[in-house]
Amino acid sequence: MTLALAVEDDDLVVEVPEHPPVRLPLVGPDRVSTLLLFGYPGRGRTRYGLAVLDGSGLVMMEAPGSRSRRQVEAFARENGLGFELRRFATGEEARVALARRSPGWHVVTWRRPPPALPRLRVPGVRSLRPPVGSPKIWWREQLLYGLMWLVLAYGVAFATLVVLNMTAPGRDVTRGMGLLGIAALVLAVVTVIGAAVVVGIGRRRTRRQIADARELQRRGDPHCRLVVVHGRLLLETARRTREIDASRLLLYSAEPGMSGLILGESLLHLPGGWDPEEVERFAVRNGLDLQTRALSREEYLDLTARVRDAVP
Repeated sequence: MTLALAVEDDDLVVEVPEHPPVRLPLVGPDRVSTLLLFGYPGRGRTRYGLAVLDGSGLVMMEAPGSRSRRQVEAFARENGLGFELRRFATGEEARVALARRSPGWHVVTWRRPPPALPRLRVPGVRSLRPPVGSPKIWWREQLLYGLMWLVLAYGVAFATLVVLNMTAPGRDVTRGMGLLGIAALVLAVVTVIGAAVVVGIGRRRTRRQIADARELQRRGDPHCRLVVVHGRLLLETARRTREIDASRLLLYSAEPGMSGLILGESLLHLPGGWDPEEVERFAVRNGLDLQTRALSREEYLDLTARVRDAVP
């Protein structure tokens, strides 16, 4: 992510392409204090980023991407700011630190370009084994897999006949083209109907989950929501979906702009805006214990430092 730093009228201005400029105060109680260059191990490579911290070490802004240590350190020194270089041992440690938001926190999202080619999911041994909790979903997936293999088989047969016609003009292989044409029409109709049914079921299921308090979503970016499916609590983010083993929720609020949700016994920290009424409805509907607390800054610093993982 390309990023430019500048100082204008006692503000630190952060300019990012395709994103409005972010202005962070350099004076006042919640002013910028330190520029942090960090790195942590990711999947197959080390991930880097830049964070802007206030006087308490809380994150005012975080942007992914590698940057020149010499340039950032020189900028901090010229403008009277601290500079820190930190290498986190694990991704969990990095997320816990980056999720400790300052009252003046700003989000800078990174829009990744779409992949050049769509990924083709092929059913394996695990997908052919019906799960215990969701047989309907499993059968629906197997139907889609069957349609996929039929389309592929049709394509192979059609390509084979085309090649035979090109390589052996005297051979009579045109009779099969009529059968393939009929099969193509049938497959097209079945595929369109199947796609419409799947999309309709997905939308209806999403509306039903929201109405039944099976879904709880964090306001704003980055994307984060909790979903209960067949009694399992799932956490969905922009990167992945995983199951969370937790039966307690702690909805906290400290100073304005410092609020969030703690899952389990300091298991997972989800900072950001969560609607209290929706959280209470979600907890009651799904049998989760809910506690609501107003924290001082010291309690907030202690609580957010003791969690095992977080979603910044």
